[in-house]
Amino acid sequence: MAAPTFQRLHRDRAAQIAGGVLAVVALAALLAPWLAPFDPTAQPDPVGLRLAAPSIAHPLGTDPFSRDVLSRMLHGARVSLGVAAGAMLLSVTLGTALGALAAMRGGWVDSLVSGVVDVLIAMPRLLVVIALVATFGTLSPWWLVALIGGSGWLTTARIVRAEMRDHLQREYVIAARALGAAPWRIVWRHLLPAAAPQMAVAAALALAAVIPLEAALSFVGLGIQPPLPSWGNVLLDGTDYLTSAWWLVLAPVGAVTLTVGSALVLADRLRAAIASEAREQ
Repeated sequence: MAAPTFQRLHRDRAAQIAGGVLAVVALAALLAPWLAPFDPTAQPDPVGLRLAAPSIAHPLGTDPFSRDVLSRMLHGARVSLGVAAGAMLLSVTLGTALGALAAMRGGWVDSLVSGVVDVLIAMPRLLVVIALVATFGTLSPWWLVALIGGSGWLTTARIVRAEMRDHLQREYVIAARALGAAPWRIVWRHLLPAAAPQMAVAAALALAAVIPLEAALSFVGLGIQPPLPSWGNVLLDGTDYLTSAWWLVLAPVGAVTLTVGSALVLADRLRAAIASEAREQ
């Protein structure tokens, strides 16, 4: 099922555009040291270049400290997308492992995992993360990845568990068990490929959730700390200048909106591809 689903997604125009936007944003983040026209932390003229409007020299203007906003946005993308991608990979890995464990073992293991998921998923994630960050103090980007990723595996676990339990009842899995295939081999060769489209949906949704979460933490001073740029603290620099320096707000809000929107479109089109494939079977 996985290969035809991804082939259908590859032909989807909206998915192509969304994937292209994400690829461009990721490429810009990777190439930030070469694309950025200035050092993102440099303050060349704290008086003369303070809050300079967009121009040829500074396409996105400057901030209150005379730093080039375009350079800070590009380098901020490396941090924001790096944290988001790391947290997404961690959450999908944890969710897949626990969902597969619950589906394969069943019994009390399934009940325990499902019960933990039901309890934790009812808690507001943003408040939990803010409380933990406030408790442990300023965290490095790696610890942010661990904290955000470690709190985001619940939906993936549910999706993987449900998908694998469905495929466990199918003839090809029953035949593999009858032939003596080990559980890990059944998971690796049969169940994971079958659940891959749903896992891709979970990954896209996780990415869409993590990017604004990291930005929100940085915006309130609990995430990435200056002078290291991120989209959240670039936005923070502009909160006192909403009317006089609109570019300080427009740039990070536009970047977050474009990236999150593309991830959501990709998840939606993948869901549509999965549904179309299921109807044809």
